[in-house]
Amino acid sequence: MEVEFKTQELEYLYVTPLDEIKGKKAFGKEIVKQFKKKVDILISITNITQLRQFRSLNFEFLKGDRKGECSVRLNDQYRLIFEQRSKDKIVILLINEISKHYE
Repeated sequence: MEVEFKTQELEYLYVTPLDEIKGKKAFGKEIVKQFKKKVDILISITNITQLRQFRSLNFEFLKGDRKGECSVRLNDQYRLIFEQRSKDKIVILLINEISKHYE
């Protein structure tokens, strides 16, 4: 699938090698590493439902205020939020921290 990033910061995190990321870091190295892996998976699929075969991703369609968006797990605390714009295009929206009510 084709992947597009909502912000330049997200695109920068993906295209820049880990050791070359400059400036104040909003996310630790491990989160950025997982982010890159998950985006690579999104690029490799041809259909969004294929994400269900990767059980560790915990792929889900979101509800409520985020209806129309999807998420995959980066780790226990962070999720990658994205939406499918067309049959072959995904837009990465943000890396979101899961609030404490999930604990």
